[in-house]
Amino acid sequence: MDRLRPLLDAARLDRALLAPCAVFVGSSYAHYDAQPGPGFPAHLAVSIAALLAAFGVNFVDEAWDLAGAPPSSGLDAREAAVCGGVCLVAALLVAAFLVPLSGAAAVGFGLLAVLLGVIRGVPAVGLDTLGRGLGDVATAIALGPLAVTAGFASQCGHGGTGAVLVGVPVGVIAAGALYTRHFTRLDADLRHERLTPVRTLGEERARLGLVLFPVGAVLAIALVVASEEGPVGLYAAAAPLAVLAGLSRRPDVERSICIVAATALLVLAAAFRIAVR
Repeated sequence: MDRLRPLLDAARLDRALLAPCAVFVGSSYAHYDAQPGPGFPAHLAVSIAALLAAFGVNFVDEAWDLAGAPPSSGLDAREAAVCGGVCLVAALLVAAFLVPLSGAAAVGFGLLAVLLGVIRGVPAVGLDTLGRGLGDVATAIALGPLAVTAGFASQCGHGGTGAVLVGVPVGVIAAGALYTRHFTRLDADLRHERLTPVRTLGEERARLGLVLFPVGAVLAIALVVASEEGPVGLYAAAAPLAVLAGLSRRPDVERSICIVAATALLVLAAAFRIAVR
């Protein structure tokens, strides 16, 4: 039990849930777009693969943070990296079931998303270190257009511009939830000299991002509706997004922020499922 607690903390189920919710939006958009596909079996496979991949990325992210840290009673960098590798291999094995169902496109988009997640926090040469905001942009792309397109491709075997557009608000929502990491791992960011918003702008000014992300997501939803790639019902996600903005003064409640963000993604998916194009 003493070893299980650090593993659960590093896996971060609250963060990991954002990935399957994002691909659910993609498969729901395929339903809205009247794409023929294998239906539930492919959706189940892509969702489980996304969850396992998210666990893997979280473990690898923890390994990067622990690199060079003083020894502790919890996980060390090597253990976290091994756990991450196991989860990523398991995700790939589950994703292999998609190939006979809908082709390899969904697997390819998923691999690109995982790659962005893994290289974000690499010490010295990671996206968080190479430039201001690059890490958050990578998160928005990985959990937005790439994850949504993976879900879409699981149903129709290919990507599409509509799926990429739908992925924009999804990515902004997910990146906004994970933005809270900048406030909770200050020691690791300082040790690896990452150019995070907190380090470059200061904590008080960086908190503005917690408001800007939900506002940006609403504007992106408006763009999707205006382009006729989504129903008006997508605006229902504004309710949980308003809650996210309200939590902007409390970046310490990261778990709640991630759960509310996942709820917003589920609202988007439900709107696509309910509507008829």
